[in-house]
Amino acid sequence: MADEDEVCREARKRYSEWLERERDNIDAAREDLAFVFEDKQWPDSVVKEREADERPILTINRMSQFLRQVTGDMRQMKPGIKVVPVDSRGDKDTAETIAGMIRYIENRSDASAVYLAGADTQVCAGIGHWRVTKEYASESTFNQELRIVGIADGVSVAWDADAEQQTREDAEWCIVPFDKSHEAFKRDYPDAPLEDFDTLPESETVGWYDKDFVRVAEYWVKRPKKRTLALLPDGGIDDITDEPPERLAEIQAMFPGIRVEKRNGHKIVRYLLTAAHVLEGPEEWPGMYIPIVPAVGEEVRIGRKTVRRGLIRSAKDSQRMFNYFCSAHAEVVALQPKAPFIGTEKNFEKYLTEWSEANTKAHPFLPYEPDAKNGGAAPQRVAPPVSSQGITEGIALAVENMKGTIGIYDAGLGNKSNETSGKAILARQREGDIGTAHYIDNWSRAIRHTGKILVDLIPHVYDVQRQIRVMGEDGKVDLKDINKPIGIQVMDPITGQMSASDKVENDVTVGAYDIVLETGPSYSTKREEAKESLREFVQASPEMGQVIMDLYAKMQDWPLADEVAKRFEAIAPDPVKKLIAQQKQEAGDEDVVQPSPQEEEAAQLQKAAVQLDLQAKALENQKTQAEINKINSEAGVAGRQPEDPTMPVKVLAERQKVAIEGDKAMRELRILDQTIEQNDIKTQILLADLAAKRTGLQQGEEKHSAEMIGKSVDLMRSDAEMVRGDEAHQAKLAQMKQKPKPDARA
Repeated sequence: MADEDEVCREARKRYSEWLERERDNIDAAREDLAFVFEDKQWPDSVVKEREADERPILTINRMSQFLRQVTGDMRQMKPGIKVVPVDSRGDKDTAETIAGMIRYIENRSDASAVYLAGADTQVCAGIGHWRVTKEYASESTFNQELRIVGIADGVSVAWDADAEQQTREDAEWCIVPFDKSHEAFKRDYPDAPLEDFDTLPESETVGWYDKDFVRVAEYWVKRPKKRTLALLPDGGIDDITDEPPERLAEIQAMFPGIRVEKRNGHKIVRYLLTAAHVLEGPEEWPGMYIPIVPAVGEEVRIGRKTVRRGLIRSAKDSQRMFNYFCSAHAEVVALQPKAPFIGTEKNFEKYLTEWSEANTKAHPFLPYEPDAKNGGAAPQRVAPPVSSQGITEGIALAVENMKGTIGIYDAGLGNKSNETSGKAILARQREGDIGTAHYIDNWSRAIRHTGKILVDLIPHVYDVQRQIRVMGEDGKVDLKDINKPIGIQVMDPITGQMSASDKVENDVTVGAYDIVLETGPSYSTKREEAKESLREFVQASPEMGQVIMDLYAKMQDWPLADEVAKRFEAIAPDPVKKLIAQQKQEAGDEDVVQPSPQEEEAAQLQKAAVQLDLQAKALENQKTQAEINKINSEAGVAGRQPEDPTMPVKVLAERQKVAIEGDKAMRELRILDQTIEQNDIKTQILLADLAAKRTGLQQGEEKHSAEMIGKSVDLMRSDAEMVRGDEAHQAKLAQMKQKPKPDARA
């Protein structure tokens, strides 16, 4: 109970000090949010006065367009978290696996919506927050998953005042409050009576308890902890703080003289509490970072005071000025009398009712009585009221002040401005982007810190062998095994013996990794740009079409694009085919092509020829070895007998000469073997080339036969047409002969 009281007292004290120090920033941030999203842009006192006088109070909110211009740029950026290894135990493949895990965590968490919700309050109020949490993958498993979730009231998150980094990763504590009604609190925490709040000093319960709500808070705090680190021979560092003593003894026995040190460190502890009770905890968090991520707008420290603001803080007066002049313009026009008609009494006396209703009803015509006093002229309407020029100039001035204060002009808002050329418009748009770039930069920094938290937590949450989902940059989801032992045989570099290794596939529990954030267009946008660039490249250089046409086909979105790409690969130039085959072999997904019957026959002939050649060379080697043995036997030095000191010098010299010749013959034999082996390789290459040429010749013969058949068919058709033509000619001649000859006398 004493520890519980101490934790609650510590949390209340820190929250009260933070609330006193940040009061101005909190009030201004909430006023900014209400100014934009609730249209509370008139002071309460002015609203009461104008309502009492029945004067117009117009609110024409132009702040939203500036806000959406900045957050819209963020929505188009699609930041991507990359993972890179930074020590000897990290590898590129595992880094890519971790990056795929992070992308899948972001996808299942709908992290883009979480990031952008934080960006809305960051840009508008000066600060936004989100968090990383862990949960069970389902109700029927022990496997846990990580999730990124938003924090609804990002303005109320309290941080250690001594933290210097913008991401607050060096903060010693953090408090995330949320409010519950009395009924919900009693239902969720029946063992924490509300009456206990009455026993606390009122100064310590400000903001914690009211007649309508109870404030519950997550209290994250760093507690000191001694850590035991072991420096392994490969440069990796093992944290064996929580390991049993046997683990340290095992490491020291495996690596004698290993460096082991104890360091001052910390652990992250989580409490869920109210001002009077600890509802949950202490719970030790597995990571090294407090899993709360702030996204800061503009922040500067002036002395001991921190000033924080968003995009619209300085433009609020211009917006109020705009609202006032618009209201004044409406008031002036509305309060001026309707334009009257001027005429004589006689003009109106018979039709007084119609003329009295002329400004309220749309009569199709207005009859009048002509009067000689005005020459029989019809009644004339007086010119309508004209608005004040000062009011019109005030509206235009307020609009320009808003643009200048925020730094976004008409070109950046998509409106027509003084710029006429495309370059001038882009230059003005870039000026607006530069003026608001710090918001995007701070937002990207917050997402990068989210990646660091995830990389820090993955070895603790995904610490056993399991199959997980990973997502590629193209959005495709795949299954992958992590922490999977694979029994592969490796050679000892000293002994040369083969032994089973303890290699683990995609081991995410070891190694150090860092985060690199990429911001820019999404993968689909990049693919469209690449497709368009390839199309222009082929148009500019048609001869390169066969080289890259398979890649261009793969980028298409229509059905059978992959099949079309494979057919382009089949007709690609030989160097491209070799490169594709090499890439497939390295990736391990090379397709097995079934040989044709002609290729199988050529391979059998090649194999038989190689075997016969090897047998002939083996016989030649045996003959050469027999001759060498015969020479050694005749010289009496077979087996290299020990030399006799009493043997004559001439005989010894003869034996040494024979031995040297034998060694020379052995060297020549080894060279001959190497030559034979090289010739075997050349023979195989020649046979393969011969088989390929034979296949090509057969294909050429088949093509030639087909062409000859086609030509024969064409000749037969020509002959048939000639026969039909000849028959027709003969028929015409026969008809001419049958006609009666004309009578000369007639």
